[in-house]
Amino acid sequence: MDTQNYISKIKVLRDHIRVLYTSLSPEYVLALWALISLSIVLIFSALIIFNTRFLITTPSYGGKIHEGIIGTPRFINPVLASSEQDKDLTSLIYAGLTKKDELGRTVLDMAESITESDDRLHYDVVLKSSAYFHNGTKVTSDDVIYTISLIQDPNIKSPHRIEWEGVSIEKQNDNEFTFSLKKPFPLFMDILSIGILPKNVWKNLSEEQFSLSDFNIHAIGSGPYKITDIKTNSGIPVTFTLEAHKTYTLNRPYVDTVIIDTYQNEKYLLQAFENGDVDRIHGISPEKVDSLSLPTNSIHTSLLPRTFSIFFNPNKANILSDKQVRKALSLAINKQAIVDTVLHKYGKVINDPYPFDEDITPSPYDVAQARALLSTNKAFKKASSTIDITLATANTDEMKKVAEMIKANWEIIGVHTTIAVYEVSDLNQSVIKERDFQALLFGSITQNPSDLYAFWHSSQRTYPGLNISNYVSKKLDTNLETLRTDEDELARITAYEAVKKEFSEETPGIFLFAPSLIYITNDTIHTKLPVYSFDSSSRFSLVHEWYKYTEHVWPKTYYKTLIQSLENSIH
Repeated sequence: MDTQNYISKIKVLRDHIRVLYTSLSPEYVLALWALISLSIVLIFSALIIFNTRFLITTPSYGGKIHEGIIGTPRFINPVLASSEQDKDLTSLIYAGLTKKDELGRTVLDMAESITESDDRLHYDVVLKSSAYFHNGTKVTSDDVIYTISLIQDPNIKSPHRIEWEGVSIEKQNDNEFTFSLKKPFPLFMDILSIGILPKNVWKNLSEEQFSLSDFNIHAIGSGPYKITDIKTNSGIPVTFTLEAHKTYTLNRPYVDTVIIDTYQNEKYLLQAFENGDVDRIHGISPEKVDSLSLPTNSIHTSLLPRTFSIFFNPNKANILSDKQVRKALSLAINKQAIVDTVLHKYGKVINDPYPFDEDITPSPYDVAQARALLSTNKAFKKASSTIDITLATANTDEMKKVAEMIKANWEIIGVHTTIAVYEVSDLNQSVIKERDFQALLFGSITQNPSDLYAFWHSSQRTYPGLNISNYVSKKLDTNLETLRTDEDELARITAYEAVKKEFSEETPGIFLFAPSLIYITNDTIHTKLPVYSFDSSSRFSLVHEWYKYTEHVWPKTYYKTLIQSLENSIH
């Protein structure tokens, strides 16, 4: 009964509205509909504004990267990779237990957890259940143990063997295992970034077959991308096509496809870029970069750990035994001019031994002070205000240009400089190995302050040690040992500050500059590089975060894992 009454009332109201509407004049009807239309537009606009204000923009899947590199990879294999080309492809295809993030910090990759013992000699590792190789097999403890055993095998000749000396592994189960060290190693978490090989693919190969296997090119890893096609020319790989690994442990990469084309030299690579055959290149000399006339957002840079320095050898030039002379030679060099002219500003002036140090020791360019310091040396006075120094360096365009600028700077303060240029092989064998130089312009790689031990500790004065300046200091030795072995972070920081202070006061060498990785893009892919790169392949360390497309979603209803699963099933 109530329902019938309600329907009757609705009918009566409808009839009243109809009568009212038919009684209106045409002008009023038109005004009424205009008002209704305007109201609908205003409500709809308000909804759009409200919706836009609270939507978030998130990367979406799709797109392609087409990059050119110089040279052909030979070992796309983390155990053997040594060339830049090898490392480029290896970094895309393989994953480790850890990796570096944007700021160079060590984060977990295929490891769910890594627990360090109190004595820092044991590391319990649990693998992520989501870690799978490109062939669909799960990553297990056996794969990790197998990979490390290959690295430790002297017959395999892995470039990483020294890092793993004295490390043993004990399997707990398929997902858990324990690393044991003979002594604490502060950087152990870093070396866990080594890519892991699938044991079931490699296990039947002998040591002799390992480096000859076709799997060194048709690689199978567990990293962000997997090889789907390789084009060859006369049996030599020239194009690699990679697709996103949908079950990569740090999430499926947003960009679907990566194509890597190989070129013989810089000339052909630049020509391919200018013709539009490839959209991305790296490893191009700074002057060539400027000649491309690209917008600034197409040039991405990241500081490299390559430290270019001048090493002094007082055993070959007695005047260099005077630290005031060494200080004068340092003050006379216009480092910023070298970075601006030779590197075209793609680099950083450094005054300390570790290029990634943000707290830089000031070292002003001061010709007047350099002359004043030099004038205090007795030999300089006897030589009528001029001395001779020979500066040795490698026969590369960059090093020769830097040497010429240093020569010009030194001659301003009365130091006659002769530049001795050597082919790289001769420089290593005849000059560095024999310590046969007065001053040497040379580059070294310092990825961590602990690496300074190899270049400056007194125990490394004789070949194959790298203390090529023969510098000896008990205080420096103690601090370098602390940097290398002490687990106390505060102790290492204190030791490094002491090292910086000693270098500033004694000037056993002159730290000049660190170059930047230069990565050139001509596409619409949003590209993030790490602040600091440990080598040129580090440009791919954040590749799984690169994207071309975006979408707008409500934050409360956006579930990345669910959406990724749906997209994976569709594509």
